Amino acid sequence: MELDLQLLQIFKVPVCRKCKQEHPERFSLLTKTECKQDYLLTDPELKDSELLPHLLKANPHQSTYSNMMLFLREQVEAYAFSEKKWGSAEALDEEFERRETAKKQLKNRKFEAQLKELRKKTRSNIWHQRQEAAHVHSFETVSTSTPTTQMQKCSGCGLQNEVEIF
Repeated sequence: MELDLQLLQIFKVPVCRKCKQEHPERFSLLTKTECKQDYLLTDPELKDSELLPHLLKANPHQSTYSNMMLFLREQVEAYAFSEKKWGSAEALDEEFERRETAKKQLKNRKFEAQLKELRKKTRSNIWHQRQEAAHVHSFETVSTSTPTTQMQKCSGCGLQNEVEIF
């Protein structure tokens, strides 16, 4: 029987290649991101190689990026569903739902606060526009065209009036 050396040396799991191909739900490799998102594991747990052994592999997207950490699905699930972490798949699902609900509530609170701020600014802008619309003219005498009339000009808006002098 031909054992998969990678799984045996790194993960200490004796599995033949045929079994590995027939049972990908047990022996597939998960990235660090998938472990964090799907099983809600933390960085310290994932970095502990005694708790969860991992394979470091060059990042296929860009060679300058950090190496990928790959974990064996069977070991990740065993730890996540153990009493040390979540206890069961149902408890993990409940925690996931709780976190999603908390995210939605936080997003809604943030949206409501921004909406309230926007309403306040809009009300303030309308009030300023009304104050600006209530312009009081301050006229200055520009010239006297005849002894009985004179021209006046508003210094604020430039309105000109011809006024009769009595």
